[in-house]
Amino acid sequence: MNNRMAPPELTGLIEIDEMGTVLYARLENDNERRDLSGLNFFSQLLTFRNVEEFRRRLDEFSKGPDQANSFHFTCDFDDGPVPVRVLVARIRERTNDARTKSLLVHIRKIDEKDNRE
Repeated sequence: MNNRMAPPELTGLIEIDEMGTVLYARLENDNERRDLSGLNFFSQLLTFRNVEEFRRRLDEFSKGPDQANSFHFTCDFDDGPVPVRVLVARIRERTNDARTKSLLVHIRKIDEKDNRE
């Protein structure tokens, strides 16, 4: 079974740990409600060519001081680019404020309205 995400399935809310393992996923337009828990977000799910650049962006956020941030990113798929807006927030353990337990990553496609902002 191929679990890798195609462009229409890219959007939604995903929680990943520091290794990229999916802890929770609620994807838009996922009528099957596939359980993606335990899969690696970067190596098993994403299909765009610039996954490593996307991973670096999330790693930089994870190591930084911000609790939340957003950025635009263009996913470079074989059949063309897909611009997305990414909102990322950190989840910390209560017992250790310095350690990020996981990241919440919300990805949505950018439509023409977003480009005018």
